[in-house]
Amino acid sequence: AAFVMATRSIARLVSLVGRAGSAPQLPRPSSSLLLLLSTPPVSPAALRHYHSTAKRMGGFKQNRGTGDSGKSSLFNNERRWKDDLTFESVGTIDELSALLGVCRSNCARAEFQLGDVIEVLTRIQCCLQDVGAHVATPPESSDRKRKLTSFDAAMVEWINAEIDRFGDQLPPIRQFILSGGGVAASSLQHARAVARRAERTMVPLVREEQIDPKALKFVNRLSDLLFVLGRFTCMKCEEEELTYLRPAEFTDQRWMRRKLNE
Repeated sequence: AAFVMATRSIARLVSLVGRAGSAPQLPRPSSSLLLLLSTPPVSPAALRHYHSTAKRMGGFKQNRGTGDSGKSSLFNNERRWKDDLTFESVGTIDELSALLGVCRSNCARAEFQLGDVIEVLTRIQCCLQDVGAHVATPPESSDRKRKLTSFDAAMVEWINAEIDRFGDQLPPIRQFILSGGGVAASSLQHARAVARRAERTMVPLVREEQIDPKALKFVNRLSDLLFVLGRFTCMKCEEEELTYLRPAEFTDQRWMRRKLNE
């Protein structure tokens, strides 16, 4: 919400400066970015702090130390040990979101224009907050809380559409490729691997009917999207893909390289 307000304030400032004529017109945020930032979240913003229900004060939560004993609270205030399967899943989803923040920063620093990738990564982080809130709400929670954090199947449809949008611009893969292709692309492939781990932490919860199977489907498709985004970023940055070689072919150390945009 704060990000949305900041963006709208910038847009108003740009408009005022343009009317005053005292400075050159600044570039307006893209319409797609404004649409992305104004899209209502699946669950209320207050629920996105699913890792803590304590009040906030001075930039951090009040009553700190409630988890010093090794237990923490789920969204329904149930206390569990921090090595519980649910917290393992929530923590891995949080780790993935944090890594996507690194990916966004790497894309923003890239010499080439990666605005489309940055917008998609921002939306993915919002979706992951909702996935984490869903995982942190056990089925025995109240109807009200389960309704607030229910998983939205539209997320899966959106992921599939993004895979097609970016994947259709890439050449086909005929052999395994090695992660790399520059800092931005390699960080996206790292995020893909963490997404796979997040998926594995969710499997026991699906098997025990603790979470919606569609949430697992979302994370599975997300790893596919991150793989595609990694290749797309490699192409946009005019980097090279390295392909897998069998050990018997190591003798000359001549790795196969190719430009994705050739």
